[in-house]
Amino acid sequence: MKKILILLFVTIQITAQPDFNLDQRIIQAGKFYNSEIHYFPSEKSYKVFYSYKISYSQLFFEKNDGEFKAALKVNLEIQDSLNKSVKRVFDQRKISTTNFELTNSENTFLQGLVSFDIEPGSYKVLAIISDGISKRERRIPPIELSLDQKNQFLNPIIIENGIFRNESNELFLLCNNSNSIPFNKTVSDLLFPVINPDYDSLIISVKQGESYLVAEKVLKDFIICNGKLDFAKEFIGIKKCPDSNGIKCFLFNDISSQLDEGPVQIEIKSDKTSEVKTFKLNVIWINKPMSLSDPEMAIKLLEIIEPKSVVSNILGAKGNDQTNLYEYWKSKDPTPNTKFNELMNEFYTRVDYSDKNFSGLTNNGGAKSDRGKTYIKLGAPDEIDRYTNSDDKVVETWNYKKMNKTFHFIDKDGTGKFQLAESK
Repeated sequence: MKKILILLFVTIQITAQPDFNLDQRIIQAGKFYNSEIHYFPSEKSYKVFYSYKISYSQLFFEKNDGEFKAALKVNLEIQDSLNKSVKRVFDQRKISTTNFELTNSENTFLQGLVSFDIEPGSYKVLAIISDGISKRERRIPPIELSLDQKNQFLNPIIIENGIFRNESNELFLLCNNSNSIPFNKTVSDLLFPVINPDYDSLIISVKQGESYLVAEKVLKDFIICNGKLDFAKEFIGIKKCPDSNGIKCFLFNDISSQLDEGPVQIEIKSDKTSEVKTFKLNVIWINKPMSLSDPEMAIKLLEIIEPKSVVSNILGAKGNDQTNLYEYWKSKDPTPNTKFNELMNEFYTRVDYSDKNFSGLTNNGGAKSDRGKTYIKLGAPDEIDRYTNSDDKVVETWNYKKMNKTFHFIDKDGTGKFQLAESK
């Protein structure tokens, strides 16, 4: 199957209410609401930064003067080890767009940043997010914060690959996915801030499961940052200092490409000491297709592009269904040197879209409908024309200009089950 990028045609009702009662694990899993904390020493205290992002699909939009507007407020309460409130801070953001479809996007985010100063100690950071239009509130699971001046290693920071240039500044942009490494980005980097400016290198080991993927890799490349987070055109980044007056951050390039989904353990030590500091992170497939949640069913869906005999062989092979499914797609991986398989993701993303949009009133098997199969194989058409024919039946014509292909689908019984009538 040739990989073709899709263009999703998503619409919503502005009055529809996003689900603010989602399971907490889902909210923090990188799809809807994300938050993470980073901190840097500042004289006798710490400068703490709480970054967050929420997808447009989780915001209420209100149409006003031809624009769709939304607002969000994030309130933070910082509690000490005795659960006593020691500080309260907040951030408020407003957005507007003229693009109706964008209001339901799960891949477009509103990002924000809250900062505060606090003395060393152990704390909990509790957040309440409030939608500015609906006034609905949601409590986010607390984040533990331990500020110990004896610790020479600060928390690793997951960043986008490459440098973002904004006017005369150079920044490294946060992935901002709840301190999780995105599995479905082929390249993500890690920054390891250190307190001691005399460290010349760091020694890194990366363990997933019982296996070491990286064993005592020496990091010598570093940047000097200004010890704070900044906004850069709706993104959040760490600014690179032009001189040596800042925090030294060692750079681990392209850590994500060799990682599987799931927990990962990173061990670091410096060239000056044998003391090992361990950090535990997660690797998350953000927006993972729902059709991959059942491996057996995911294998059966391959009948859309494969003969039944091939599917039967996969189902009857030794091992579990998930392993056999991934082995099948491994042979078709356009980037075999990375763990993430773009073609597999594309196929099941199209399956999800087809199930959602082509099931009709019976809500039965949109992926295996005629429109669904066409969409999964070829992607979104360049043009869709809907009209009523001489028999008073609704017809959809899909036109793929670059392929010079046209498909005609007819809703014969008025239930939204469009059957392929003609293709050329």
